Amino acid sequence: MKHWVVAYRRVPGTLSELRRRLRVEIADLLRAATGSDDGQPDPDGSMLLRLPAHVVGLDVHKQVRVRTGVALDHGDRTLIPLQWEAEPGRHAFPVFRGTIELEPLSSRSAQLTVVGAVTPPLGPVGALAETTVLGSIAERTARHIADRLADALLAPVASEGDEDEDAVPAVQLTVRDVMTPDPLVLYEDMPVKTAALLLFHFAVAGAPVRTDAGGLVGVLSEADLLAVQAPPPAGLGGRASAARQRRYARTVGQACSRPARTITPDATVADAARVMWDHDIARLIVVGGAEIVGLVSRHDVLRAVVRSDADTQAAVDLALRDLDTDAADLVTVHVEWGVAAVSGDVTFHSTARRVLQAIDAVDGVVGVDSGLVWRDDDLVPPVVP
Repeated sequence: MKHWVVAYRRVPGTLSELRRRLRVEIADLLRAATGSDDGQPDPDGSMLLRLPAHVVGLDVHKQVRVRTGVALDHGDRTLIPLQWEAEPGRHAFPVFRGTIELEPLSSRSAQLTVVGAVTPPLGPVGALAETTVLGSIAERTARHIADRLADALLAPVASEGDEDEDAVPAVQLTVRDVMTPDPLVLYEDMPVKTAALLLFHFAVAGAPVRTDAGGLVGVLSEADLLAVQAPPPAGLGGRASAARQRRYARTVGQACSRPARTITPDATVADAARVMWDHDIARLIVVGGAEIVGLVSRHDVLRAVVRSDADTQAAVDLALRDLDTDAADLVTVHVEWGVAAVSGDVTFHSTARRVLQAIDAVDGVVGVDSGLVWRDDDLVPPVVP
């Protein structure tokens, strides 16, 4: 039995600016609203945050995993999908699924609303608790989030310093460094022929697919269009059945692959490579806040491998300086064609291992030739006579 909760707050300000901040800064706003300054987004955009509750006279802060989706537009209203579930203990605590909504009240104010359904855990036992305790907790939590989110939305934006053009290349490239920004976007009711012409004209191999309201549906790729063009396969398996359905697709929504896998722009290229490998896909949609900000493909990921030796060398030097050892002074590294030749003399075997691991983790390093020596082997337990 679901329990519906709703909480709202009036927010003064220009609707366009409030909408922009909500869409672009939703992760930062939620962190500020929950006081979870350390809750950095995972590569998939989800965050571990602390939500408050008041149980039997006690204030409780429960750790939950919060997920937001791509923003939707319904007329003047902006909706951002919102979900949270306890972590750990997701099977013992309620799950919330709903939206954060922003709609105009006047030319100088808007209403911020948190609305959704709380699903109790543990079947009938959870339903009983829902009618007694959990329901009121969910309502207070939604009200708390709406109030604090409105406060965070009204807070002044922290100014960001100018980027240093001479900054040292990062140890690991991020998705933002290699992605295609502002990608071509298709819509689910668009004819397949139109989508094929757009992909061909812009020379791209795939594009995100959205609903008319802006929600993310999936990805249409050249492989999907091959299935539309190819003769329908024989067979009874699920893959053959899906291919036959796609063969007769007339709209992008019917032809595209679902669901779309997403990643944040601040995730590392290594994170993106892992997601692509795990799910056997060729591209990820990059979502920043509640907006599609880019697309990253397997080809883009290769930029970490083909990084110039000069940038790789600078990143290796930075990685050594970041170690809490004197490795930067004792170790010499020369990068050529991505291979790092390492030499030097350190005190401990463990230090040598950390140095080699740090170098190997640098984007652009494709191999490590070690000439390191150490005096004390602290990784081998001493022999007791």
